[in-house]
Amino acid sequence: MVFKNITFILILISISLLIIPFIDFYDNQFALAKSDDDDNDKEEDDEEEENKKNKKKSKDKDKDKQDEKEDQQQGDKEKDYDKKTKKSKKNKNKKEFDKYNEESYDRTLTYNRENDAFDIFGIKEIYPTSLDGEEWFLDMEDPVADAQFSPFNMNTENTDPNFKLTQNEDGSWKLKSKNSEAKVRMDVFTTDGYHPESIETFDHRELAKKGFMQSENDWKNVEITGYIKLNHRTIPLDEGKFTWYNRGGHHTASNPCEGVGYKGSIYFSGDLKFSKEQWHVSYFFTDIEKGIDSLEDRWIGYKFISYNIPDPDDSSDTLVKIESWVDMNNDGNWIKMDEYIDDGKWGKSGKRCDGEKDQIITWGGPIATFRWDRADDVDFKDLSVREIEPPYV
Repeated sequence: MVFKNITFILILISISLLIIPFIDFYDNQFALAKSDDDDNDKEEDDEEEENKKNKKKSKDKDKDKQDEKEDQQQGDKEKDYDKKTKKSKKNKNKKEFDKYNEESYDRTLTYNRENDAFDIFGIKEIYPTSLDGEEWFLDMEDPVADAQFSPFNMNTENTDPNFKLTQNEDGSWKLKSKNSEAKVRMDVFTTDGYHPESIETFDHRELAKKGFMQSENDWKNVEITGYIKLNHRTIPLDEGKFTWYNRGGHHTASNPCEGVGYKGSIYFSGDLKFSKEQWHVSYFFTDIEKGIDSLEDRWIGYKFISYNIPDPDDSSDTLVKIESWVDMNNDGNWIKMDEYIDDGKWGKSGKRCDGEKDQIITWGGPIATFRWDRADDVDFKDLSVREIEPPYV
């Protein structure tokens, strides 16, 4: 019996000795396989992260291409239109213009005499600030410290690698661009700030009823003022321009009906015109008006003013009047160079945003903007946006 037990034990030991190498081999193979799996997982994670980065880069490039396409579309439309209207023509809504012209002149003189007001920079106010109205003035000591001012088109950090903002010895500011496109959009918010999530509707009929896009104190009846000096451009004089505008929010292809507004422009050549953006990007223009001499290498002041007025034929309807004023010699002498009344016969694409095809933009918007393109060296100073008391009640 003992012999049998010993024999059995020896058999078990022999079997164990034969099995153990296989177990070790399997464990080693498993360890190697696990290591390979871990490496593969890491490689897959790295690959996924790289794919995400590539997708983001691709998305950013697509967005840049879209922005360039939109600007090109706008530029092409303006060039085509400008070729046909290089010479000044009579205002297309001359009937309405004549009704208001004499009264506008008289009221302007009255305002200037009785309300001989100047802003904090000592600049003449064409129309007085409305009672408790919104006012914004450029912080001439430190512009980027101002929460209401976004000098690089909605960049909350107020920095952009393509732009360099420096102060000149005379206290004015210089904005230089490393990019010849120099797409400058200096946005100004009301004291409520810009909060697109608070905008309840982009239906233009509804906005006309409400009277504002984001907040009751949105920029609506405003006088936008700025002094600029064109030091260098990358475009012909008769194509480049400075443009001030309001009555909308952020202008982007992702939400075209937010990108609405009236725009006043002064070309680098000194000529002027207005545009109406019914949505981003759908433009309609007035005729070019002869202005002043070239803006190169000299300071000039430019004011764009927009305000609602009652329809002379139906007081229940509202029209919009826009004006361009220029201080051509930087001496405080402001001259009205152009004006236009939107009486509802301007534009034909308003239905895109549920408005009339020629929808009059009677509401306010949370952003007013100072814009220029293809001017890669510009000095500016004394910028302001004021909610005004319209001369018509």
